[in-house]
Amino acid sequence: MITFADGGEYPERAVVTVGSFDGVHLGHRLLVERAGRVARERGVESVVLTFNPHPGEVLGRPGNVRLTSVRERITLLHAAGADRVAVMAFDRQAAALTPHEFVEEILVGQLRACAVIMGHDHRFGKERRGDIALMTRLGGQLGFDVFEVAALADARGAVSSSRIRAAIGAGRVEDAARMLGRAFSLRGTVVHGDGRGSTIGFPTANLDVDRSETVLPARGVYAVWAEAVGLLPAKAMLNIGIRPTFGGSEEHAEVHVLDTKVDLYGCEVRAEFVIRLRDESKFDGAEALVRQLNEDRVRCRAALR
Repeated sequence: MITFADGGEYPERAVVTVGSFDGVHLGHRLLVERAGRVARERGVESVVLTFNPHPGEVLGRPGNVRLTSVRERITLLHAAGADRVAVMAFDRQAAALTPHEFVEEILVGQLRACAVIMGHDHRFGKERRGDIALMTRLGGQLGFDVFEVAALADARGAVSSSRIRAAIGAGRVEDAARMLGRAFSLRGTVVHGDGRGSTIGFPTANLDVDRSETVLPARGVYAVWAEAVGLLPAKAMLNIGIRPTFGGSEEHAEVHVLDTKVDLYGCEVRAEFVIRLRDESKFDGAEALVRQLNEDRVRCRAALR
């Protein structure tokens, strides 16, 4: 039911923090950092327990498109300071665990928790019945300490994965970056497109993005840093849209790399979003579109200095 990202064995004792950690935003990092501090004080490992797939997907909750894949989540959690990352396979059986069963069987029985680091509003167990008060009572019964971490908030409220998803969905990638503590990025494998960009002097790499694992920003043109095997982070424009000037109807994500020619077909490209340059627009033909793309390119270079 639980596997460790490093392939190692279960810990002898650990300080554990648990959650979906989608996006690994600044609020999540506070939990990971607190777990690390307590673990060092006690001379044990810090373990971050996360879930795959996301519980919202299994339980059919709407609006749960991921900010990060489990692979990216693991990398980001380690970067945030987790000694180890444990991934719990989440299915109907896992969802049926009562709060007491989850704590006794998973946190104590398998992860050997001597302390649990918990966000103030975290819920756990069947139907999310468990809360910080119950965790504290169970800690007293089962022999572990509980440390509560307050929400990280800005002027608009608590930093959360749902707020970040909403910002990205609206194209506000700068707002998302402030809450994430880093630029939002997406990955996609370059597949063959219709080649139309090359005919107008703006060749693009057509990205096949897994929509189930990555929320896609609002349609429009963005300044991004693009990288892939054989391509160091390069200035690029990324367009998300249906190509309305040419009567398109299917949504695409396309990257135009500036100032370099590279064959990216078949490569995985990572695009790091910096700023949205404009909305998607329909132009009166290819010439008008090219004029606008030239203006976009100037603004893109300025944004990526």
